[in-house]
Amino acid sequence: MEWLGALAVVSIVSGITIAVVVLLAVRSLRVTLNDGALRQTQQIKRLIETVTLLNQQQQSAHQKIQLLAETNHQLGEELAALYERMGEGEPASAPTPRLLN
Repeated sequence: MEWLGALAVVSIVSGITIAVVVLLAVRSLRVTLNDGALRQTQQIKRLIETVTLLNQQQQSAHQKIQLLAETNHQLGEELAALYERMGEGEPASAPTPRLLN
């Protein structure tokens, strides 16, 4: 019966060893997955910040383009008025100013 007791002890020790190895592997996987999720979250935050900044720059550029178009239109009207005053009232002979769209 001594060999049966020794076999039982070896089986218990082997079971505990296997359980510890499995628990360590699961912990390692969990840590790895958490680190990956954290990195992805940080990348998503950076992308959101970049998209927000690009949207702001696009809005600013659009406003500047609108301002330039309005200014171009006003200058075109002023130029046409100057041509009318300079000529003998013949606006057809004056060059037509180009407007930005």
